[in-house]
Amino acid sequence: MAQKMIISVLNKNDYLKNPIEIGLDKDWKVKRRNFDQRVKAQGVYILHVSTPLRIIHVGETRGPTMDFATRLYRHATKSASSNSKVYQALKKAKQETGGPILVSLVTTEQIGGLFEGKQSEDEAMVDIYEQVLIHLLKPEV
Repeated sequence: MAQKMIISVLNKNDYLKNPIEIGLDKDWKVKRRNFDQRVKAQGVYILHVSTPLRIIHVGETRGPTMDFATRLYRHATKSASSNSKVYQALKKAKQETGGPILVSLVTTEQIGGLFEGKQSEDEAMVDIYEQVLIHLLKPEV
């Protein structure tokens, strides 16, 4: 007999509430000082600009020691990202809009509350939810 799992999907605007502004390259260090405690958590992150709204990338923290701050650093600086496609897209969005690069965070604990039925391990739920958000938000990269 099949086991049922229900995954709740929030409204797009709910995912983008309370973002954190991140800086690119040299601005990363300046902005990082103002980050709140959420960056020490794990889960799924959404990199975006607000005016006009563009979803640049949806990703997840991987591994037991990877937190949001470390993962975002690896996107927000040219050297740590090895000039990746995500870094290039963030740089381009910053130049085109002149606005801040934002990140919205969905923690593992929040994700766990969006699953009903058969519960998976935290890592599995994060993997599944990342894919759900990629299909829902359709990021550029």
